[in-house]
Amino acid sequence: MSIPLQNARLCLDCDTIFEEAQCPSCSSESYFPVSRWVRPAIASDSAALRSRAKKASLVLLGSGVAYTAWKLLKKSDGKSTEPDKKPAK
Repeated sequence: MSIPLQNARLCLDCDTIFEEAQCPSCSSESYFPVSRWVRPAIASDSAALRSRAKKASLVLLGSGVAYTAWKLLKKSDGKSTEPDKKPAK
């Protein structure tokens, strides 16, 4: 049995999911629409989400590459700028 999310209701008395005007289990009319808690996925929302995820991954990739390049450059610069150590006596 399947119920469309837009029509699904949760009985506040017996926790049954139904789509009729009153609960089929306990005949209560106190219910809460499930669609207010769970939003159905819309195709345009998932496309926008994928686009944002792709942009975020590119930003993370770019920052990782920049950090690695900075560390490599810092390491090579550090060797030439270290002060000369005196030999041990």
